[in-house]
Amino acid sequence: MLKSKEVQVYDVKNGWSLNGSIESKVLAMAFSIAAEIERDLISKRSKEALAARKRAGVKQARPKGPGKSKLDPYKDEIIALLKNGSPKTFVARKYGTTVVNLIHWLKVKGLVEEAKPDFTSVVEPKQRAASA
Repeated sequence: MLKSKEVQVYDVKNGWSLNGSIESKVLAMAFSIAAEIERDLISKRSKEALAARKRAGVKQARPKGPGKSKLDPYKDEIIALLKNGSPKTFVARKYGTTVVNLIHWLKVKGLVEEAKPDFTSVVEPKQRAASA
């Protein structure tokens, strides 16, 4: 890409340049080979480390399951607030999360039905006495 745009690179400290000459082409090829060897060594080292961990019995993947959430310790409080009719935005803000994360947490934990507001205990307003 640099060659097509006729970019020239000069290294003042080491005294070399990439300017399209034969010497610079040889130097660019040497850099290319060195980079390829470096990539291969890194790949080999990574594969060896993974193989050693596997031999040691260390699990290589992320653990299965929903995992822990910062909302878990507050499960009872969150359900109580939502049952009493508190908005999800209020609950999410109170526990330092987003509404989307709160809804996702409720779904993953199977608490959607349990956290629905319970309005059966709401007292109906008294009927106004018919004015005479």
